[in-house]
Amino acid sequence: MATIAITGSTDGIGRAAARRLVAGGHTVVLHARTEARGAPVADELGRLGSVRLVTGDLADLDQVRSLAGALGRQGDLDVLVHNAGVWPPEGAPPSRQGHELAFAVNALAPHLLTALLHERVRERLVFLGSGMVGSGRVDADDLGSPRPPRRAYADSKALDVVLALAWARRLPSLRVGAVDPGWVRTKLASPGAPGDVEDGGGRVARAAAGEWAGGYTAGSSRARIPRALEDPGLQDRVVAAMDRLAGLTG
Repeated sequence: MATIAITGSTDGIGRAAARRLVAGGHTVVLHARTEARGAPVADELGRLGSVRLVTGDLADLDQVRSLAGALGRQGDLDVLVHNAGVWPPEGAPPSRQGHELAFAVNALAPHLLTALLHERVRERLVFLGSGMVGSGRVDADDLGSPRPPRRAYADSKALDVVLALAWARRLPSLRVGAVDPGWVRTKLASPGAPGDVEDGGGRVARAAAGEWAGGYTAGSSRARIPRALEDPGLQDRVVAAMDRLAGLTG
C-alpha cells in the first residue's frame, strides 16, 4: 500500500480520489487551505482508513514552502498529486507575491512543491490537466501576468502539462505525467458538465495507484498534447522562468 499526498483534497475531484484511495487501503495525506476546512474531511475519511492532514495556502509561496516542510515530515511519499486548482472570479486579487491567481495556485505552487519535495517522492508525480489545455497559451516571458479568468485557467492547465513533461525529463526514475479528469460537475465547471466528481476522482486515483505509465492521459487513454507544449526548449524556458518566480534561483 502506498502513501499518497493530494493537494486540494477537501472537496471535488481531490476528495473523491482520496476517498477511493483510502478505501483501497492506501494512506492519504490530505491537504487543505486551513485546519478548519480540512479537519472535518480528515475525520470523515479517517473512518475508512489511514488519513493525515497538512495545511497551507497555495496562493502564498511562503505557505507553500511551509507546506513542503510539513509534507517532508510525513516521511517519504510514494506519490504526490498536484490536484488543487482555482478558476478565479472576475476581479480576483493576485497572489500574495503579486501573480495572477490561477497561475499561482495551479502552476507555480505545484512547481515549487515538486522542486522542494522530489527527492522524497519514490514512485509517481501527477499533475492535473484539463480539456482546456488545447486552448491555453504558454509564453515563458509572460507568466503570472493579469488575464481574464477563462484565459488564466486555460493557460495554467497548459502550463501544468508543460511542467509534467519537463519534470518527467528531469526525474526519469519516477513515473511523471498529467491526467485530464474530464469535464465534471465541480465548483470550477458549469452545472451542465456531463461527468461527476466520482468520474474525475477515479481518473486521478488510477494515476496515483493504478495502471498508469505517466505521460498525459484521460482515463485509461492517452490525451492529445498540443504540439507546441512538447517542445523541450519551451519546457526548459518555462522551468527556468518558474524557478526565478518561485525564488529557487536569482
